[in-house]
Amino acid sequence: MKEIMSIFRMNSIVSFELKHNLKVDALSASFFALAGGALYPFLAAIAISMGAGPLGVGLLVAAPFAAQLFTIYWGHLCQNRKKLPFIVFPGIAARLLLFPLAFISSPAIFVSLIILHHMFLAITWPAFTSLVQKIYPITSRGSMMGLVKFVFGIFYIVAVAGAGRNIDNFGHRWVFIVAAIAGITASLIFRKIREPEEGKETAICRRFSHRESFSIFKKFPAFKWFVLGMTCFELGKFMVQPYLPLYWMNELSLNNSSIGVIAIIVTLFWFLASPLWGIMVDRLHPIWVIISGAGLYTLVPLIYITAPNWSGVLLAASFTGLGMAAYEVGWSNNLLRLGGNQAGKFIGIYLSLVGLRGLLGPIVGSTILSWGSPAPLLLISVLLLAGSFPVLIHSHRVSKGQAGNEAEEILTVEVAN
Repeated sequence: MKEIMSIFRMNSIVSFELKHNLKVDALSASFFALAGGALYPFLAAIAISMGAGPLGVGLLVAAPFAAQLFTIYWGHLCQNRKKLPFIVFPGIAARLLLFPLAFISSPAIFVSLIILHHMFLAITWPAFTSLVQKIYPITSRGSMMGLVKFVFGIFYIVAVAGAGRNIDNFGHRWVFIVAAIAGITASLIFRKIREPEEGKETAICRRFSHRESFSIFKKFPAFKWFVLGMTCFELGKFMVQPYLPLYWMNELSLNNSSIGVIAIIVTLFWFLASPLWGIMVDRLHPIWVIISGAGLYTLVPLIYITAPNWSGVLLAASFTGLGMAAYEVGWSNNLLRLGGNQAGKFIGIYLSLVGLRGLLGPIVGSTILSWGSPAPLLLISVLLLAGSFPVLIHSHRVSKGQAGNEAEEILTVEVAN
């Protein structure tokens, strides 16, 4: 905690520009949190209330990941270009799409608009992660990212707490208006980030090529093994997601207020853990943070197998929050280390594959649920999550043996300069 507070009291050694960017990032995150907290935890419940079944819920869960299928292209397109236009304008467009959702009653149209909303948001992700690499120094990047997530979590909890009860009392239509306004405000605030200039020697951007992009797997074996390990991790995580809201509403008969409590527990543990995982990233290595997150996620399906009651749901929610924080802080920092000045390309490829896994996982999970018992789904999830451990450890060993690879050489030159 002492290290976290030291970021708030940044002294004269830290540049004014760095202080400015951290403050703008944190303020923007607070409005993004208000938008997300009022909306995302309740989307599945709203769809179910409209009449959506397992497949509809599966598609809704898969929506943000389907959008990520195109991030390999967005990651390449923003390479060697200003990142802010790729963050601000698609972000505003995504939030404008929330306004018509206030007047939709068809679950099919509802899900379709949510997918389109996430497709615009996906444009921002590679650019945002690359921008973070540019504005925060590598020695404290994990801690600063964790701090922004901490601020995000506080406002997210406030939004969730207010939204759940009010949806039960006044319906869900107002949520989309509030989320749209807060999200647009966040994008406009983020425009004030002071983005460092690209070097003149990197100004040329070559034509996008799938073959060239995926040749990175051959050139950087550590990246290949990392992606394989994360495939096991994410498939195990994504497969159970359609089951959870269906179980909460159909078996436990939870209302939006109770679903809000689950979301608050997840977020509370997530934002408390984010700065601590950030410190662990700076002190150790991101891969150990990711493996810790996978271990925590493994406990979630085990709890739904052994204790599928309200207390078990809350316990699983706490492990989900801890695991989510480790996952988010870990994967991005690991790719920033592996990719160097090619991090945007690494992140684009990775997020595109996350999109594929996030699209297949919920749909496969919904299909398995249609067989009847959820037990096979939960067991498969446990096996996949546990199977990620040895593969991720191997990727770390391979990366340590690649001290002379091109990405590390470029990163060393940049730090030296």
